[in-house]
Amino acid sequence: MENFIIQDFQFIAIMVALAACSVFAITWFLEKSPLSNWFKNSEGIAVSFITVPAFLFGLSISTLSSSIWDSHVSANSSLVNESTAVRTLTSIASTLPPLDGKSLNLATKNYVSTVLNKEWPAMKSENPIGKTVALAEFENLNNVANTIAMQINQRSSIEGHLLSTIDILRHERLQRLSLAYDSTNFSRWPSVFVLSFLLMMTVGLLQLKSPRAMRITLIMGALCISSTMLFLYLNISPYRGMNPINPQSLEESLKLIPISND
Repeated sequence: MENFIIQDFQFIAIMVALAACSVFAITWFLEKSPLSNWFKNSEGIAVSFITVPAFLFGLSISTLSSSIWDSHVSANSSLVNESTAVRTLTSIASTLPPLDGKSLNLATKNYVSTVLNKEWPAMKSENPIGKTVALAEFENLNNVANTIAMQINQRSSIEGHLLSTIDILRHERLQRLSLAYDSTNFSRWPSVFVLSFLLMMTVGLLQLKSPRAMRITLIMGALCISSTMLFLYLNISPYRGMNPINPQSLEESLKLIPISND
């Protein structure tokens, strides 16, 4: 929980406020509003009716959960590919002339170090600066790789391998940044809030004959729904929350980059 940030506390406060308002609003509507007598005088609602909003709410939550899980899988795959690309650059550097190999290793080391020390912490805190903080180092690495690949006497195998590895590194970096910043939008959440309110309303209708039971049921329902949505929110980004993706493989790849002191 080290990545618990201000936005998380804001979300918790909003959830508590919405849950309390929903319980009070539904209780007032079913007990004291002008329409309350109409509901109380109506025929009893079959218990099976609750399955309709419950099914829709469950479907919405499962869809959101699946999306979050897919983001975590993609983030882990992207990290593996990025770490592999770094190790490939290190391997290519070992086959180059000493000066070229040293330049490639130095550019690679600077880029990976910036990612680990600046870009990754920014992603964990959702700081927008993370989108560009390592861009200069990556462009420098790209320029060094292109310069080496385009040398007149360069072997075609080295040229193709080097350029394709840089392309992989660029793709995985963009995917990582997209997962860190673009996957945390709330475009699907309004439907969850609406369906959860309808579910609580249905629960209240089923307990019309017992006001105390209705209040207890509504409070428990609000707690269950709020807990579910809170856990989803805490894991919406694969790079923070309760079980974030850690750059361990990238750190290990960095240690494999040899840099001579001469």
